[in-house]
Amino acid sequence: MVSPTARRTLPPAGRWLLRDPRPDAEARLFCMPFAGTGAASFRGWPGRTGPLEVCPVQLPGRENRIREEGYHDFDSFATDASRALAPHFDRPYALFGHCMGALLCYALVVRIQEEGGRLPDRLYLSSCLVPSRGFFGLFRPSMSDERLGEELGRVIRRTGGGDIPVDLLPLALRVLRNDVEMCRTYRPPGPYPLKPPITAIGWRDDPDVGPRDLHEWDAYGQVTHHLLDGDTLTYLTAPTALMEILAGDFSPAVR
Repeated sequence: MVSPTARRTLPPAGRWLLRDPRPDAEARLFCMPFAGTGAASFRGWPGRTGPLEVCPVQLPGRENRIREEGYHDFDSFATDASRALAPHFDRPYALFGHCMGALLCYALVVRIQEEGGRLPDRLYLSSCLVPSRGFFGLFRPSMSDERLGEELGRVIRRTGGGDIPVDLLPLALRVLRNDVEMCRTYRPPGPYPLKPPITAIGWRDDPDVGPRDLHEWDAYGQVTHHLLDGDTLTYLTAPTALMEILAGDFSPAVR
């Protein structure tokens, strides 16, 4: 139950969220973007799944924050995000991320845990190797601009968006290459034991992350595993099986 005081004092979302969270929400799910994309990549998701209000997170350097400098490392992101989002961690919440988004979630939880902040009640990691394994994923540093543009366009079309305007393509590629380099250089030592329970989600047609890879997360904490039908980008369409897992695995901790 959210107190009347919490309803009155909840601050605005600012630049980090596309919309202000509902002050009467039972719980919140903060969703981190896939490489090269922003919060709009979750446009195909419902506003709520089970008790969780879906709250897509917007990073600088993309969409409505296009004029801001993007992050070049996960530690800087985690420092800023933990402070910016903390006012919205005033009730049960969870984090969801796919591929790079999962690494963002991981880095954020590590920072919150180190600083003694309010931890999420669950961490949902989709299609993600443990951080100590190093670089993986759909986008490769060796790809040409043409190839990266094709792959990024495929992602955007799967979200329900159209083709990237020609005049915006160089900017979109710059954001994507920065994300790829950020992921390539991120390899923290592991395993790092996490306090929140983890849901590791795999996809049967994912060429980079298989069930055995996902079981490496077992060394990071209490893990529940799910393998769903689909490929690397199926999560963008909010399949029913995924939504049911997000709602079904969520269980607020007693504070």
